Amino acid sequence: MTYKPARNINPKRKGFRGKEPFLKTGDMIHWESFLERNFIRLADFDIQVEEIFYQPVCIHYLLNGKKHKYFPDFKLILKDGRVFIIEVKALRFKNSPSNVIKYEVGRKYCEAQGWHYEVFTEEEINPSHLQINLSLLRHLGTQEVTDIIMDLVLQQLQLKTEMYLFELRESCAEIDEESFYKAAYQLIYLQEISTDLVNVKLSDDSILRFSS
Repeated sequence: MTYKPARNINPKRKGFRGKEPFLKTGDMIHWESFLERNFIRLADFDIQVEEIFYQPVCIHYLLNGKKHKYFPDFKLILKDGRVFIIEVKALRFKNSPSNVIKYEVGRKYCEAQGWHYEVFTEEEINPSHLQINLSLLRHLGTQEVTDIIMDLVLQQLQLKTEMYLFELRESCAEIDEESFYKAAYQLIYLQEISTDLVNVKLSDDSILRFSS
């Protein structure tokens, strides 16, 4: 069944709009700002998130005797069955009176559904190097590489538990460079290998750890 959002996102002259693939499902998720695009990438990387929907609901509410409509940005379905309605808002607009009213409307709506409501700003979505690293991992860490090579890379890391990326590369000398980096980045993206993606830009000097 084709997904029908509560509100269509149409092209506009000013600002940015686009679509971002949600790699877990293959769906194209529409966004209306780079902050929303980055939230999609963050949700895709979160191993607890199974599905995401854009412009998922239309919430009707009354304010000063007038009818209004509120369209939250995203709906997340988690592995444990929890449902989150997400509003993505630039920090400079987060506490404006009109937005605060929408948050309260969203929370009450979610409470009635047994769902959860959260507001995300660039503080949660774009901390330090995270989005730069996610962009790299989504590009190189999702390219085809054999399970045999993935297993070899992981086995070498398991021998020491922790090592620099360049050390892991040296220990996998039998693997060609392109295949090695595809495998290493994919293992990081799948979170079978852990490294600091927030405070450190991913490089050969990144410290890798086996995720037990």
